Amino acid sequence: MYEYLRGKVEYKKPDYLALDVNGVGYKVNISLRTYDFISAGKEVKLYIYNYIKEDAFKLIGFLEERERNLFEMLLGVKGIGVSLALSVMSTFDIDTIRDLVATDDYTNLKRVPKLGEKKSQQLILDLKSKLKTLDALSIDTRNDDVAKHLMIEEELISALEGLGYSKKEINALITRDELRSFKTIEEAIKGVLKKVNY
Repeated sequence: MYEYLRGKVEYKKPDYLALDVNGVGYKVNISLRTYDFISAGKEVKLYIYNYIKEDAFKLIGFLEERERNLFEMLLGVKGIGVSLALSVMSTFDIDTIRDLVATDDYTNLKRVPKLGEKKSQQLILDLKSKLKTLDALSIDTRNDDVAKHLMIEEELISALEGLGYSKKEINALITRDELRSFKTIEEAIKGVLKKVNY
């Protein structure tokens, strides 16, 4: 079926968007993370997971191929379906999911609505060895504009962690709007540290 779709975002809602591809409107289900990084009226490329059953056909879109790969891994976990997999990816980013799995932190995974303790433990068990393959994807395959902001976010978080800040402190320091305003990682670090010093 569809490998990816490139088009203009006509409008977006927290759980889906309408993507205009050459005059045809596609309803594409998305995670909240994808929702945060896209803007109505902008062109975007989404990697598509085709969910096909006898009574349903859904398109599920991701900004990165590795997000789609993770989504497929989550669907392979016993007891996790499309809605719950999207809920996991809406609650945590890829790196956080990797950290939680690597440290057997099912307690924090339970923050995902309806995941529960047993499914959290099963998720960790099933994904522990598989998650290492996600980093094989080149950054060049991402949407250019979105890729820049994702790279800045990832490098900024890494830099702040290196300075001794906890994830909770980092989340309090960084807002999505600020991230979009930074053009380079150097500018992002200076901007955040300036806030700390005030």
